[in-house]
Amino acid sequence: MMAIWLLLRCGNYRRKVSVGNNELIFGQYSTGALVHSIAVVTPSISRNAGGLLDAVSGLVLRLPESGIEPHVFGLEDAYTQEDRHAWGAVRVTTAKAVGPKSVGYSPAMRRALLKSDVALVHTHGIWMHPSSDVVAWHRKHRKPYLISPHGMLDRWILRRSRIKKWIALAGYERAHLSGATCFHALSLEEARGIRDAGFKQPIAIIPNGVDMPVTEVQSRPPWWNGSYEGKRLLLYFGRLHPKKGLDNLLSAWKSMFQENKLGPGLELIVGGWGDQSYIDHLQRIVENRAADYRVRFVGPQFEEAKRQTYAACHGLILPSFSEGLPMVPLEAWSLGVPCALTDACNLPEGFDAAAAFRIREDVEDIKRFLAAFGSMSDNELSMIGERGRSLVEQRFVWSSVSQRMAAVYRWMLGEAGRPDWVVQGGERL
Repeated sequence: MMAIWLLLRCGNYRRKVSVGNNELIFGQYSTGALVHSIAVVTPSISRNAGGLLDAVSGLVLRLPESGIEPHVFGLEDAYTQEDRHAWGAVRVTTAKAVGPKSVGYSPAMRRALLKSDVALVHTHGIWMHPSSDVVAWHRKHRKPYLISPHGMLDRWILRRSRIKKWIALAGYERAHLSGATCFHALSLEEARGIRDAGFKQPIAIIPNGVDMPVTEVQSRPPWWNGSYEGKRLLLYFGRLHPKKGLDNLLSAWKSMFQENKLGPGLELIVGGWGDQSYIDHLQRIVENRAADYRVRFVGPQFEEAKRQTYAACHGLILPSFSEGLPMVPLEAWSLGVPCALTDACNLPEGFDAAAAFRIREDVEDIKRFLAAFGSMSDNELSMIGERGRSLVEQRFVWSSVSQRMAAVYRWMLGEAGRPDWVVQGGERL
């Protein structure tokens, strides 16, 4: 951990970027703001990106409303073509990676990005080789770039896969992080983590967003069967990964079941994707007899099946150890589903609005929540969920989130003053 911290701090300086005349100015919006083209670099444009798919596509689809024309660059994978529609009419360029997929080395990606004479680059995610491509673009064009780590500078994350991160830092990531004009944090807590890692650049604090549903969910999810009628379903949804606290959730559930303390009709639905070895580990916690413990693993759910999954359940739990700002609670709240969250989810607004249960990551506290959740009335849960829906509508919709991000871009390009949500370089948090 210390070696990674030292590498992060080494060479941590602000480069002065000469923006000059911005290229690719297409005209004027009614607001009078110049229209700029930007590059958005993300490791994948498909479901393989996990939560980044919705976080990045949701943002770029709304940027044109604020006079920003995004051009997305990503690495090809097995689902690239199948999921291309998620990006709508946005221009997308994908390139094949060479060698280990976890590295993402792609000469074709670099060539395509270097040819792109956009006004700035916005990188989503770190620790992969596209970071090096962004640095190469910056050195060629002498224009600014913004980094959204999406929680990947969190201390809990830095403690994992240390050798891989050390190699990435030494090879390219230190230059990428140190040369950024600005960082983007999803929450105040993530911004503090960026400062703790030693970076003094300005930080824009802007949350993720969602689009509010325009139609009600009419159908049951694909995994549904008649046995769930009249049951109370608690949902975990997202990446199946140790940082999400699933080991403790399943251990707490198993303990409550064995002690005969689970509420009548209470069932746990586990939805999401992850490494098969970790999924096998989770299955072993419930002795490879998940159904006997009233647990069902339903796998990944996408698009309408995901909405149907949220709507079919009475609550969502996310007992995470580490997050940036997860999309899953926002999506659940938008459909009126109450959430149980740890402080690591970085959504204190949910607790303030009485739209979420505050839980700790440990087994005993999860057990206390399970007991309370099983004993609450449907009306009580519905009221909590409705407060969540109102919260999202007021503070987490993409239309307002994208406007705030566009304001950051214009400030970086010297066209506007520093927005209130940008913390100055070196300012303590």
